[in-house]
Amino acid sequence: MLICVLFVGTGDDPRSCRFSQMMEQRLEKVFSEAQAKVFNTNGKLAVQMLSVSQAAGSPAVSLVYSVKNGTVFLNGTTASNLLGQLSAELVGYFLFYPPLIIAERKLQFAF
Repeated sequence: MLICVLFVGTGDDPRSCRFSQMMEQRLEKVFSEAQAKVFNTNGKLAVQMLSVSQAAGSPAVSLVYSVKNGTVFLNGTTASNLLGQLSAELVGYFLFYPPLIIAERKLQFAF
């Protein structure tokens, strides 16, 4: 799983299904661009949005999503490293919003 935090405009509704679908499509374009740059291939990576959240009064939206290559999910490190091959400006260009953080989601366990 990956997490991406980005700024959205005041007219955008991150709680809508349309917003989630739009971000899945845009993230797929970003991964396609990264894959073409790193591997010189145009394979299809699918993105599945797992959650979208926004703190009240904040323009920052957190996206948690997974990336799938056919029937295999990419682990967070692999997917994060793939996106790391692109500049933040280029990622923002494809997402239409400037990203603040693109990273592997760290799971914390309490014992």
